[in-house]
Amino acid sequence: MESAKKWIYVVLAFVVVSWGLNIVMVKFLTLSTPPFLVAAVRMPLAGLALLPFAVRKYGWYKPNLKQWILLTLVGITSIFIHQLFLASGVEMTTATNASLILGLNPLTTALLASLFVSEKMTLRLSLGIAAGFAGVVIVVLSGGGETPVGLSGWGDLIMFISMLGYVVGGLLIKTVSATNIPTLVITAYSTLIGGLMLNVGAFMKYGASAYGQVHFSGVGWVVMLLSAWVASSLGTLGWNYGIKLLGANKTAMFINGMPFASIVGAVIFLHERIHWIHVLAFALTTLGIVIGTLQTRGSGRSKTEPPLVTTGSR
Repeated sequence: MESAKKWIYVVLAFVVVSWGLNIVMVKFLTLSTPPFLVAAVRMPLAGLALLPFAVRKYGWYKPNLKQWILLTLVGITSIFIHQLFLASGVEMTTATNASLILGLNPLTTALLASLFVSEKMTLRLSLGIAAGFAGVVIVVLSGGGETPVGLSGWGDLIMFISMLGYVVGGLLIKTVSATNIPTLVITAYSTLIGGLMLNVGAFMKYGASAYGQVHFSGVGWVVMLLSAWVASSLGTLGWNYGIKLLGANKTAMFINGMPFASIVGAVIFLHERIHWIHVLAFALTTLGIVIGTLQTRGSGRSKTEPPLVTTGSR
């Protein structure tokens, strides 16, 4: 077990880097294919990659009616809404802005949990939320340093809705997890449900020739498979394994590195430019997450502990 704990830090670092680069990969894919179709192709691939792991460990798990309803709601929020708005948002804004907005996930989860799940809102958490949101507001109102505020503003708003969909899905995951359904089953089933909805929506929007508008090059398909199988599927498995060994609170702190990975990836692969406003926003959002999620010495389990299962933009 001690040896596994040492390796899990390497695994979690890989997971967070892959999740950060996933934003860059999705933006790259939307350069040649409509965002709706990018999401419709990517998420079923991720779900189908997770399903064998779930079946091998739990067999063909049969949820009851309540669990199916909750799984469907998770699929709608964490997959359908989140992924659709994610792909649309990164098309209209920079990957750097998108990563900073998605980095608000832990703080937004804590805020909504305090409003709707009766979790305690402390002064420390309030300060963390204020700092995190201030960083994103600064970069959005500035237009990200290079993108016109009109275009970037709409894209950033869409990204914010994407982040909200993921957070709401996370709160629903907490609810369905309380019914004792395995977390791996939740992830695989909800991903497939959301992926199916995305495909139904794609055919409604584009008609029978929907897939004819998928124009990925050879490199594009490699990026698609890396995004679906490595970032979304293997990343989720690695993250859940980290939670099992280290606990949710300690594992959640690795999320702080995701915006940094996205920003570096955007500079290297998309040739985006980083301005001082991005550095300030990154510092504020990271400070907000650290203030809001770190436990004080001697305290018990945090009441703002994040959801145990992650899907969505990952």
